[in-house]
Amino acid sequence: MSDRRFLRYQPDAQSVALIDTRASGREFKPTITAIILNESYSGCAIVFADNELMKKGAKVKIKIGPLEIMKAEVAWCKVLEENIQKVGIRLTE
Repeated sequence: MSDRRFLRYQPDAQSVALIDTRASGREFKPTITAIILNESYSGCAIVFADNELMKKGAKVKIKIGPLEIMKAEVAWCKVLEENIQKVGIRLTE
């Protein structure tokens, strides 16, 4: 039995997530572009290739596809290969 509270669904084709790893400040300056694996009401799962490793609990700003920029937190991280990560994002607003 899964402990997921929200149904997961596939993102629109060609949708990407833009992530600004500096959650402070008013400007949105994304440093990571990620492929969206799935979405839910509370967040999404993404995968990206980058030298910058994300850490669980990190505060970020994210733009998921056509949605507005939102504050978020890294819920979990998994390194798939060198420089490739799968990350769970929890929206906080």
